[in-house]
Amino acid sequence: MSQDYEKIVEALRWIDKAIDYLRAYKPETKSMTINYKTRGAEIELVLYIPDNLKRKLRKVEIPAYQNFVIDDMRDESFTKIGKLWQFRDNKWIFDPTWLPSSERYLLTLKGKLSDDILRRIVYVQPAANKDRTEEVDRYWLRSMIRSVESIEKLWDALNVDEVSARVRIGIERYLSTNIPKELKSRIEVTRKWIQVGRSRDRQQLYKVWGEMRRMHKTDISVDEIVDLIDKLTDGSFFSQFVLVDDPYTLGDIRREETFKGTFPERMQVEACTCLTLKQPTAAGYLTFKKKDYTKSVEEKFSDVV
Repeated sequence: MSQDYEKIVEALRWIDKAIDYLRAYKPETKSMTINYKTRGAEIELVLYIPDNLKRKLRKVEIPAYQNFVIDDMRDESFTKIGKLWQFRDNKWIFDPTWLPSSERYLLTLKGKLSDDILRRIVYVQPAANKDRTEEVDRYWLRSMIRSVESIEKLWDALNVDEVSARVRIGIERYLSTNIPKELKSRIEVTRKWIQVGRSRDRQQLYKVWGEMRRMHKTDISVDEIVDLIDKLTDGSFFSQFVLVDDPYTLGDIRREETFKGTFPERMQVEACTCLTLKQPTAAGYLTFKKKDYTKSVEEKFSDVV
């Protein structure tokens, strides 16, 4: 037995402990759904509770190991049963005689996984640039459930949703090399003016003020240029130049708040997928269409000159 498997078993012991209190109801179809982003874990159990057991076992108490919660219970018609379970004294308690007429019920438990255990279950390879041409940059993505055979001993089914990989795409050079020279100078001198003004250095203030007066005048303000740069690095705009291979989909896209001189350095792009025991791996490329992005930057800047 691998060390990873042993640690996973130990960390998730709370599930077996909770299930032990339900053994009389023959729990079956033990499945788990994990949300990779939130670390939330959801376990579904089918319980067999005929009328004779409802009368025989009048009360069930389950200690709330690791603060798990009983989230939902449904009958055979998948009708949600009201607030059947009560939480008192750090225990989940219910009386089977309260159950509606049915023999099988679906019970849903929820809990949280630690980052360490999540990493032992799911591996996400850091995105790497594997292919670069004049038109595109391609980043290789790969995610997988570790030790599938071992995990199958724990659960009948496992779904891992929102498995995410983040790709950092450099964009500063596409902005700095395509902004018209007079606009770039205007931004840089204005930034100097603000910085020098904070220092209250009169000699430097006079020098920068002279630079501002000598600048070629344009009809566009610095605020308008900054606003344009913000639009060119907005996630909704940038998403037009990024695509991912199945089974991945695009997630959150945002500008990193680090700047090289005047311009932001990178965009952060998220690629998401889902993994199961039947499809435990996902691989594919995230492609940045840099030539198309560069062309769009040139067009946007030329529109304001």
